[in-house]
Formats: sequence, structure tokens, C-alpha cells
Amino acid sequence: MSGTLARTAAEYLQCSFRGVPFAVIGNGGSSGRKQAEHSYPGRAGVWVEDLGKKARRYRILGFVVGDLAYVQRDALVAAVEQAGNGLLVHPSIGAIQAACTRFDWRERDGRLNVVDLEFEFVEQKNLLSTLIVTALHAAVAVARIALSSASSSSYSSRTSSAFAAGGSAIAAARSVAAGWGDGALSAIGSSEAMQSAASVLPGNNGRYASGAGAETDPTATEDSVLAALSASRSSIENAAEAIVGLTTAAEISSAVQALTEALREAIADPGVQISLLRPLTSCSVDIINSSAPIGAALATAQTETAALCRRAALASIAQACSDWTPPSSNEAEVMSNRIVALFEAEELVAADAQDDASWAALKALRVQVSQDLMKRAAKLPDIVTIERNAPLPALTLAQQLYADGTRSDDLVSRANPIHPAFMPTEFEALSS
Repeated sequence: MSGTLARTAAEYLQCSFRGVPFAVIGNGGSSGRKQAEHSYPGRAGVWVEDLGKKARRYRILGFVVGDLAYVQRDALVAAVEQAGNGLLVHPSIGAIQAACTRFDWRERDGRLNVVDLEFEFVEQKNLLSTLIVTALHAAVAVARIALSSASSSSYSSRTSSAFAAGGSAIAAARSVAAGWGDGALSAIGSSEAMQSAASVLPGNNGRYASGAGAETDPTATEDSVLAALSASRSSIENAAEAIVGLTTAAEISSAVQALTEALREAIADPGVQISLLRPLTSCSVDIINSSAPIGAALATAQTETAALCRRAALASIAQACSDWTPPSSNEAEVMSNRIVALFEAEELVAADAQDDASWAALKALRVQVSQDLMKRAAKLPDIVTIERNAPLPALTLAQQLYADGTRSDDLVSRANPIHPAFMPTEFEALSS
């Protein structure tokens, strides 16, 4: 009988709380408005006072069966006894954060390895104020401007004596900036840039043309997207070529910072912006040590120009991070760690060079970017492992998990199945 019940359980919808699964027999819920009825002497009827929305409550009847039935029961007991909210994967509503307010279990008379379950849940919400997010974005923008200003000022003052030594030092600085600028040309011509451009097209263009952070433009067409991408490539090429004719520190500084911003603005998806700008944070030069004045001037011009290029890329990455919408708290944390590592490496360079102004500006921007990402991560869904009894279509799973079939593309991109109609029985997905 136990084997028959186990096979029967596989035909029911599945549910889970804090990652512990069970089969569902039936479920229901309640919602509405909180209301208070006021009765008055000598007055017919009542006055009903509206007190806002009621909490959404869910009632679920289920069971666990098989050799591990009692282990699953004990795991559910431990799950409901934990403090705070937990992840409830509802069979038809999807993944929500909920508090378990009641849990009853009962073993069937005369049958082993079968435990009936009854739950009551209250949905919980934890939203970050839009005002706080806006303030964090503004703080990142201010810190980015401060870094750009400090980098330009430091570059001009630290290369003034080197540039005064002659045109060879200026030519060396231009050479470093031009070589670094070739990276921007490669970035705008990459397949990632093309994919990001296609992500703004309306309609379903496949999972490879969907940008994680790009907003769809309902007026965009293939011709308009290609024309915009071509114009951006031409603009970046002109900006990179213009570096060759610059003669002053102010001009070089302005051109370098304009180049990274042109690349960032040419890419629609902030996530792709970060990916394409990251290689530009690396710019090193081979210095030939020499006691001659001209040798020292060349070394200074090359070293300071390389630092200017790296810091321009970091400033643009900070702005891209501010515009980026992380899909999950896990990915936001990973991105924060990567960006912090880039900034800390450059802070160390600035500190070794005794460039106090640039060091302080880099540190301030790093703190703001890290706080921005981590604050937003606090309200984002986590990555959870989903288990099903048999392979199901992505559309069915998206409806079960999120009550939204349009999110099937995200499930497919994360699980990478052989075919979207046959998703694996175990895969990772967003918790809500």
C-alpha cells in the first residue's frame, strides 16, 4: 500500500516551506479589507470604518508518504518552529514570503508512513522605500562626479612637470590613452553590444536577446536599433581617434572620461555596460627606469595616464551599477564583491603613489556603490533550488512558481534544459 500511495503522491501538486516539500490535497485563502462596525444608540444601521487591507492568508492541506515520511514531518516541524518568515512555494500562486501561524499533523489510523498535514500562512512583505533608493542613486552620482574631478585635477598637477620636459612626454601619454581606447572600440563592436541593442526591441525575440536591465522601446525597429548602434560606433571611433591630436593634460583627461561615458551610454543594458567596461579598468604600462630627466618624465606621463584611464572606467562602472537592476540578492552580492575588489585595487595604487585626493574619492565612491547594491539586495528574491517529480514545461513551472507564464524565459536561461518543454526535475530559480 505504501508503494501505491507514493505513486499516487507523485500525481499531486507539490508545495514546500523553507525548502521542505510535501504533496498538496487542497488549498484556499482569504483576503479583503479590515473593517470596524460601529453601532450607535437610536440610529438605524451601522457605520463601517475601513482600516486598510487585510493580510492575505492561505490554508493548505497536504500529506507526506513513503519511507521518509516521518523525516519530512520532523523537518517541517523544525521549519515552522523557526523564527521569522520563510519561503513558501505555493502550488498555484508561486513563491512568497510567509509566516506559518498554524501547523497540525496527524498519522492515519492503521497505516504506516503516511502523515496528513494542515497549514495556515500569512503573507509578509518587506519593501525598501523608493525614497531611500533614489537617495542612494543620487549619492553614487555625486561621488562619481567627485572622482572624475579629483582624477582630472590630480592628473594635471602630477603631469605638469613631465609635460614641460617636451613633446616626447606628451606623445607617451597620448600613446597610453590611445592604446587603452582601443578597448572601447573592441567593446562597442562585440556581440554583447549587439545583443544589448536587440534587447530593446518589443516582442519575444528569444532568450538570447532579452536584456536583464534594458527597458523595451515600443517604437524601436530592427533598422532603428542598427542605425543607433552604428552611430554609437562611429562616435566612439571618432573620440578614440581624437586622442592622437591632444596636446594638454586637460584635453587628455576630458577625452578619456568622455570615452568611457560614450561607451556606457551606447549600451542599453546596464549589466552589459558593466561587463564591457570592466576590461577598461586594467591599463598597465612598461616603465623603463632611467636617471635622465626625460626618462623620468616619460615614466610619469605613462604611469599617470594609465591611472587616469582606469579611474575613468571605474567612475562609469559606478554609474552603470546604479542603473543596474539585480535579478536576485545573490547576484547583487556577487556584483558588489567584484566591484569592491576593483576599487580596492585602484585605491592601493593611489595610496602607494601618495595621491591622497584620488584615494579619498575612490574610497567614497566604493562605499556608495557597495551600499547601493546591498540595500537593494535586501529586498530582492534569493536563488532557491526547485524540485519536481517529473519534467514539466517551462510555461507550467512559471505559472506554478510565480503565477506568471511570461517568466518562463528566466527559468529556461537559469536551468538551460535540452528543450523548454522538458525542464529538469531539479534546478535553480528566483524565490519570488
